[in-house]
Amino acid sequence: MKVSLHSHCAGSERVPPHILQEVLAAAEAVDIRIERGAAPRIRDQFTAALRLKGWSSEVTVARGSDMSITSMREDVGLCLQTGNMARMYADLMKLQTLYLNNAIQAAVFVLPSQPVALAIGDNIAQASRLERELEIFRKAFYVPTLIVALE
Repeated sequence: MKVSLHSHCAGSERVPPHILQEVLAAAEAVDIRIERGAAPRIRDQFTAALRLKGWSSEVTVARGSDMSITSMREDVGLCLQTGNMARMYADLMKLQTLYLNNAIQAAVFVLPSQPVALAIGDNIAQASRLERELEIFRKAFYVPTLIVALE
């Protein structure tokens, strides 16, 4: 899959290049046909590629909580959102909490571009909307973040 990048709050400066390269390689290795219902397969293939590079399995936001982000490596949190748009906002809250608790120093948020989101389902989170809305939420969500759009 092809990707495009967007930096929020100096994410491009704070996400180490080797971490970004691992994420991009995992995204580019996804070869799932873009169609309705493909989201779980995209997620599985992407996360499997990350695990091979040493990324963690899901990471809980707080001890005793069942809220989690997709993965973490070194001090970078990663959220992959291929589901409902509302879950995107929950992921932002989780990343901000981890950042405020000094568990992460930067984040990578991976989600479909608008055309891919429209092709895989209804009301699916999409990168262009996240990019627009992060400008509005800049004072509330200030984690240095790289947004990776799956094209």
